[in-house]
Amino acid sequence: MTNRPLKYWFPLVGLVAASVMWPVADALAQAGSTAAKRDSSARKAPQSARAPAAAPQARRQATATRQPTGRQANATRSAERVRTTTPANGRTVARAPTAVPAARASTVSLRQRPDTPRSAEAPSDLVLRSSAVLVASQATGQALFSRNDDQVRSIASITKVMTAMVVLDYNQPMDELITITEEDIDATRRLGSRLAAGTTLSRAEMLRLSLMSSENRATAALARTSPGGTREFVAQMNLKARALGMHQSRFEDSTGLHSGNVATAQDLVRLVKAGMSYPTLREYTTTSALRIDTPGNRAAQLQFNNSNQLVASPDWEIGLSKTGFIREAGRCLVMQTRINGEEMVIVLLDSDGTHSRIGDANRIRRWIESGYSLRLI
Repeated sequence: MTNRPLKYWFPLVGLVAASVMWPVADALAQAGSTAAKRDSSARKAPQSARAPAAAPQARRQATATRQPTGRQANATRSAERVRTTTPANGRTVARAPTAVPAARASTVSLRQRPDTPRSAEAPSDLVLRSSAVLVASQATGQALFSRNDDQVRSIASITKVMTAMVVLDYNQPMDELITITEEDIDATRRLGSRLAAGTTLSRAEMLRLSLMSSENRATAALARTSPGGTREFVAQMNLKARALGMHQSRFEDSTGLHSGNVATAQDLVRLVKAGMSYPTLREYTTTSALRIDTPGNRAAQLQFNNSNQLVASPDWEIGLSKTGFIREAGRCLVMQTRINGEEMVIVLLDSDGTHSRIGDANRIRRWIESGYSLRLI
């Protein structure tokens, strides 16, 4: 080996060392970078691992805080609506909230007033417009349907059934002539009449007009010309009511124009059943029309029709009938009739429309004929 100075060998040794250490340093640097990335991934992993579980929870919280609007809100309120029923005693009972089922097609549509009661035989089948109702078997007195039948109400011209019984009880000559006077003209309500003062008719004709056409002046004349006059006649009406067991009834006049003439539907069933024992009363209340001579009246002859149009209907078999109306009483109707071969009494008080009492009577008949299972459309 050639002897060379040391200053010659030092650069050579450094160059060799550098060439040897460069790959080692590069490998160490790569290893460090890989470790750093692994450490960073390890630190982030728990957060990303928790993310899937946290997301559903966040969505549930967001859903819980969101309030339903529009149709959703209406659907929610409908589902939480409390259903109520009103029994015959008039007290409303709330039922627990129930979900409303999805709408579906139906062959019937049942409309029912909030205060509509329910019969024992067919809870939801009969919808009526009268405030007080009683449908009872004449033979047994069993109620087929009732609503507010124990409430005392003004009865208007239903009063004339009691008036007729008292007139017939007096047993005065039915062919005796009676003349309408100023005393018979109503001074309180001032209702019109075709029987002017001076009109003369027999007692029988006066009674027939009183019952079939609800003629108030004819009725007042009957009471006035009875033994003891009008005051004694009304007293006899109240005594008759007590004798018939009509303990919730009271009469203030013979015509029913006085709103103080009151009774319950139960009492009126007793009145109708008692009236059925008077053949004259049955005949006069079911006369559909009558044309009579009216001496002393403006017209020489007048046509009168029954105030209950059902007596002329071939669909009905009616044994006794009377209508009534004043503002305090509403539209009223009592009838004895035969349906499905059974005799029964129908009482309808305070009907809410001009034709509703007739409509109620027809609905009751169809309901009974259908076996208490009629669905009203």
